[in-house]
Amino acid sequence: MNHRELDDYIIEYLNGDSTAFDVIYEKTKKSVFLSIYSLVRDANQIEDLMQDTYMKAINYLDHYRIGTNFNAWISRIARNTTLNYLKKKNREDIVDPQEGTFLIEGSNESHLLDFALDLLSGIEKEIVIYRIVLNYTFKEISEILDIPLGTVFWNYQKAISKIKKEI
Repeated sequence: MNHRELDDYIIEYLNGDSTAFDVIYEKTKKSVFLSIYSLVRDANQIEDLMQDTYMKAINYLDHYRIGTNFNAWISRIARNTTLNYLKKKNREDIVDPQEGTFLIEGSNESHLLDFALDLLSGIEKEIVIYRIVLNYTFKEISEILDIPLGTVFWNYQKAISKIKKEI
């Protein structure tokens, strides 16, 4: 589904058609999930953060500019929601000794993704997921992460080198 078709569903939702949200959710849930997954790997926490993300998106949907990239917009909300959660968690000094890895049973892609992400720093993880898994452009990643385009490209190259070195 292209950006224009997704925008049509957003307009329908804003005009009162609540069923349009189901389509919006289905078309964006992968990018929201992976935006959160790059920062938090606890499956239960990811579900909670996804719910928070969609609630914020619904509440601020009238601020979304039709004609721009909705996936990038909601991915940024997901990232910021997750970062706020992590900051709050750190302030409260909560330590969870059972930090698990979310894997889909029997999925080699998930194991490979976890292996690669374990090698990378925080920003590198996010950039790799946005670029390789979600297929965002470097410019879109720059906008989502609010960092210069050159920094995105440099960190991506550094991350790919780390992964190649280990494989």
